[in-house]
Amino acid sequence: MLSRTAPIVFDTATLSLFSKRLLNCPKFKLKYKPDAKEAAVLVPLCVIEGKPSVLFTVRNLTMRTHRGEISFPGGKEEPEDPTLLHTALRETVEEIGLKPSEVDVLGCYSTLPNKTGSLRVHPYVGFIRTERKDLLTKFNPDEVSSVFTLPIDYLIDPEVRVVKQFRESQHKYTVFKLPDHIHGDKELWGLTSFILDGVLRKIMPERYP
Repeated sequence: MLSRTAPIVFDTATLSLFSKRLLNCPKFKLKYKPDAKEAAVLVPLCVIEGKPSVLFTVRNLTMRTHRGEISFPGGKEEPEDPTLLHTALRETVEEIGLKPSEVDVLGCYSTLPNKTGSLRVHPYVGFIRTERKDLLTKFNPDEVSSVFTLPIDYLIDPEVRVVKQFRESQHKYTVFKLPDHIHGDKELWGLTSFILDGVLRKIMPERYP
């Protein structure tokens, strides 16, 4: 279980607590286009070298949209997707080769718009149950240029967090400074950061006030 001082571990009790907390997420009044489509992402919690962490992808520079940006695995709903959870897991397989059987889905965070309001993005939170050695290298180079993780202990450090206004809304969110070994952007910002900030605030308020 979580406390304000004990080391964070992704054990059964903690993951169960996360699931319970995700049952009651805030509803944001943000703008969508009238013809907005549905999309879903997976927020992958994992353990890397014994450290509870969060996994991110960097989009390929040849992608039509959001090229080179840091994101979570995910994408638009396809007509054959039975659920939005299926969308998130399907895209995760396509992007980083992680099968649904390797992920324990803990719940879903609040629906949020992409930058243009053309998508309703549904963030699912999942735990990668095995510490795979190829987790950061087995990705689809047509869609992803790299995969990296950041330890939870790093993300909850107040020294790496700056609060800013989210787009044109009244909502505030956290922008995360990235460590020097991460190539490209030096900040984690935008929708990915808004989702991450909200998820951490929801599942571990004891450590992420």
